[in-house]
Amino acid sequence: MAEGGADLTGFLEAAGRSLADAQGGLPGEISQIPTVVAIAEAELEVKATIERMAAGGVALQPVSSGDARQGDISPGLLSTVRIRYVTAPEDTLVAPADRPTRTADKVIEEVKRREDVNVLSTILGGLTFEATFVPPTKRWLVTAKDPEDRLVREIVVPDKKS
Repeated sequence: MAEGGADLTGFLEAAGRSLADAQGGLPGEISQIPTVVAIAEAELEVKATIERMAAGGVALQPVSSGDARQGDISPGLLSTVRIRYVTAPEDTLVAPADRPTRTADKVIEEVKRREDVNVLSTILGGLTFEATFVPPTKRWLVTAKDPEDRLVREIVVPDKKS
């Protein structure tokens, strides 16, 4: 059996990052699909021995089928760690009462039409915008950055229907 186990928490975090990386690396047209639905479900199963570490955590030692066949480990001592990742559509993660009535694009378009923002954009050579909905206040926070990615304006916009 190979030496050196992995902290179970670290292993789970690394497995989650690997799934996110794989999802982000999907080629072609599928990369245009929001990542919350590109890979809707994944399962990882690992045969391992598990033991408590001196620091109080749990150590996971993966075991290959070769280890079991060679008699390096008794099959009765093996544990199966099964990790299931399931995505949830973004809109189901927020209560309906806390969802915005407008989209980020519509809010950004409203901000771009403001005279002060147009003047600033002209002076700085263009701006990029990002809108984030803040559910507790039912407002949008719109940030504007210059071509050098410096924050030049933050605007709070109520989430009212236009």
